[in-house]
Amino acid sequence: MLTVQAVLLPDGQIQLPSTLRRDKPVPVLVTFLDAAEPQAAGQGSVPATLALLQSCAFRSLPPGDPQDIEQRIREIRQDWDAE
Repeated sequence: MLTVQAVLLPDGQIQLPSTLRRDKPVPVLVTFLDAAEPQAAGQGSVPATLALLQSCAFRSLPPGDPQDIEQRIREIRQDWDAE
């Protein structure tokens, strides 16, 4: 067993030292030295949004009134501009 320090990049890839190369894939164990919790898979993701749109609870909601929606958007914009 060999222990090396690496960096977990925001896109999920692990950046190993450039001096560490292998001819073929090898199994590894990863230990997080930082106590921060990793993000939950699917949180804020496209699959989670699609699942919500297909859910019975969402599909059973009554459609919104377009005029009410436009009025709410105007109110939010005015609030934003006032700040």
